[in-house]
Amino acid sequence: MPPLAEDIRNARQAVERVFDDLGIRAFAYTVERNEAGWTLSVDCAMDGEWQTVAIAVDPAELNASLGDDAVRAKLCEEWGPRLRSCATSPMERRKATR
Repeated sequence: MPPLAEDIRNARQAVERVFDDLGIRAFAYTVERNEAGWTLSVDCAMDGEWQTVAIAVDPAELNASLGDDAVRAKLCEEWGPRLRSCATSPMERRKATR
């Protein structure tokens, strides 16, 4: 497998593991390489409509998260606040605030 294809496959696998840990549901995403590293673009339902969240990602850190639970936990902490609305439905968020 060419290096770029393997990098993308590993990046997608790492992103999906973080999403699983965060409880992210009903989403579409892309991981793209750019000059600064990687950009994760997540489309998910927030407040009743689909919105996009873009997150700059360090490729080495993302790759390390595949084998290091502490690195994956760090990514969850960083991404969680930006993706919290993707993790639960509006009804579940209303219940949590009561």
